Amino acid sequence: CFGAALLLGSVRTQSLATSALSSDMSRQWGVVEKIPGQLDAFRLFMRDDGTFPNNSDYPLILYKSCFHGSQREAEKSITKGGWTSPWVWGIFTFHHYHSAAWELLLCIRGEARVQLGGGTGPIVTIEKGDLILIPPGFAHKQLSDSGDFALLGAYPDETGHAVDTVRGRPTENQRRSIKACKAPRKDPILEIDLSSLY
Repeated sequence: CFGAALLLGSVRTQSLATSALSSDMSRQWGVVEKIPGQLDAFRLFMRDDGTFPNNSDYPLILYKSCFHGSQREAEKSITKGGWTSPWVWGIFTFHHYHSAAWELLLCIRGEARVQLGGGTGPIVTIEKGDLILIPPGFAHKQLSDSGDFALLGAYPDETGHAVDTVRGRPTENQRRSIKACKAPRKDPILEIDLSSLY
């Protein structure tokens, strides 16, 4: 299960109350939360840590073991769902974020330890079949991998492939870009309405 895959330390995994998805809910910052009503679905809100802006409006969404088809089937689902033709690779081994796009990562092989939200953020294990939706501004970094680790990565069609990679504090233009990014309505793998998860 995902909770067992988290390297906890000072990080807590916490279940949300049933009412937690209402618009006036209090957010749990820096905590990987189980989303009620969604099988093995989790979310993470992270504040600006002084270097990485993260995203105060939208959480990072994680689904564990949500895809069991072939790589080709995954690629078709991603492009059909309104995302760019995916690349195949891992995650940069330095903290970084994208200021102008959401990012979709679907693990198709192996596993890796990934830190989310900057140097004080939680560390999670990503395995085959896991899906991550990363909001603009949200830092992420690969710490280690199994040697055969690979992801499909994509961005919303309206963004295209011209996506920046930012390693430090954002400029004012990048902050405006993060705020202006349109959030996806559905994920292309499970086709779940994401607005209820934000």
